[in-house]
Amino acid sequence: MRTSVSGPAWAARPTRGVEPPGRLPSTAWRARALWVLRVVGALAAAVLAASCTDAAQARLARRILEDHRSRAKDKPLAAAQVVRIRLRSPSGDASGSAIIEWDGDNYRETVTSAGLTTIRGIQGGKGYFTDEDGVTRVASEPALSDLFTRFYFWRRAYLFDDQAEARLALGPADADAVSVQLTPRGGDPLLLTFRRNDLSLASARSRHLDLTFRGPARFRDASRPGAATDGEIAWTGLPTGALPDTSVGGWSARWAAAPAQVGWTRSGRELTLPARVGSRPVILALDGAADGPLRVRGSVADDLRVPWARDVFGRWVAREVRLEIGGLEFPRLVAEKSEDVPAGIDAVAGGTLLRETVVEVDPAAHLLRFYDPARWVAEQGYFRVLLDDDGNRAVAILRHKGENVRLSGPTSLGGPIALSPAARARLAPSGEPRISGLRWGAALPDLAVLTTDGSESAFGEDGRLGWDLVLGFHAFFDLPHRWAYLRPAAQP
Repeated sequence: MRTSVSGPAWAARPTRGVEPPGRLPSTAWRARALWVLRVVGALAAAVLAASCTDAAQARLARRILEDHRSRAKDKPLAAAQVVRIRLRSPSGDASGSAIIEWDGDNYRETVTSAGLTTIRGIQGGKGYFTDEDGVTRVASEPALSDLFTRFYFWRRAYLFDDQAEARLALGPADADAVSVQLTPRGGDPLLLTFRRNDLSLASARSRHLDLTFRGPARFRDASRPGAATDGEIAWTGLPTGALPDTSVGGWSARWAAAPAQVGWTRSGRELTLPARVGSRPVILALDGAADGPLRVRGSVADDLRVPWARDVFGRWVAREVRLEIGGLEFPRLVAEKSEDVPAGIDAVAGGTLLRETVVEVDPAAHLLRFYDPARWVAEQGYFRVLLDDDGNRAVAILRHKGENVRLSGPTSLGGPIALSPAARARLAPSGEPRISGLRWGAALPDLAVLTTDGSESAFGEDGRLGWDLVLGFHAFFDLPHRWAYLRPAAQP
């Protein structure tokens, strides 16, 4: 007669040298373990599915680029190339030219109109730019990222077999178009849109690039906010020589006194100072967001007795204009005639002053002092913070909970700072009218924050820094060397 044995088999046949467990896992514990296994399995499946989806999308995006290359018969351009472009304003009343050229890893864009030339490019892995006054500096990191993307687009690197190792993904699509997003190494994401009917290139867009193509060689360039131009590729071919080296320099400021000194006042939101443009006394506003030429009101421009010409970007510009501030002189500046000048102000300058002087802001004495950067030495007792140069735009680097906050300025604001909508949602998600936790060398108190129209985002900036905040410090802005020196101002 067989004996019935209840329980697991190991209980009936114990094994030598192995101690049987004293207690079985409870039902609740086993249920929790099973739930954990199911969750882990679901997450693993989701990750695998996502990676498969990404891979499938990349394959489809690559197929779109291959079909575009086959149907348009486009090829990547050579390692050294020159592209000549004719430019015209939409109204047809002004023209210009652009030359895009590269040699290996070096890249350059030269734009000429109304007798003015600007240059920007990459040399030795660094970005540089030359403004209308011929002053050349090293470009900021955001500007370098933009240049990498523009270089990638113009040499048609997206048509290489491996897309030059850019990250590849599908972009938006509709009934008429499909798109592919490429992110070149070190560059900004580039969105290429193709027409469905023939897979011709319809547009190319990035943070600082906005081209809409009307044919293989004709396009509308809206990269410059508020100043669209029409372009036509006139010629593409091999260069006749190597790209010349570019060196930093071209400054023209002269000091009759060291330092030059002038009193400042507040006129509404602006910080103003007395100056002379040509032979005319003017009230000049210092605004770090003014990144173009010296801007003068029309009534001042008419008194200068210099020839004015309209450039392809819609600006009335003139050369050989003299600016004097105290003992500081700029003998041959480019000026722009504009009515975009605040009421009660005759002229506005930003990068014109900041790019080649060290500007001291002394709130206690109500003085601005301008130093020669080659001779100025930082004083003791100030903390040093980063200052960037986004193409004649001074950009202060603040910190907020471990991340950088890029604010152009100092600028004319009705408060201490203003943030773009995207930056405000990121830094103050609760929508509070004040922001806490900002550091500018040292911790700042809670600050009232305004909201901008978001135009700063096109420059990679989060907003603007106002004079209301800057005047709380005795400050030195050394844009040529990319530093600001700050000390809290003495309380009255």
